[in-house]
Amino acid sequence: MKAMELTPTTVAQFDNTTMATRVSNFKKSAKKFFKATYRFLMVISPVYPQYVESQKRN
Repeated sequence: MKAMELTPTTVAQFDNTTMATRVSNFKKSAKKFFKATYRFLMVISPVYPQYVESQKRN
């Protein structure tokens, strides 16, 4: 097993990679949330029947 030196630089690099992962996960979650919200608003919208008909025609 390889030993790892614990220096401020290695800690900063580790924090940077975990933060990048968190930001990436947040972006994916936010995209899914906004997509689902848009779909929900389309369903409850009074123009939804016209939207469905236009999609069927295309």
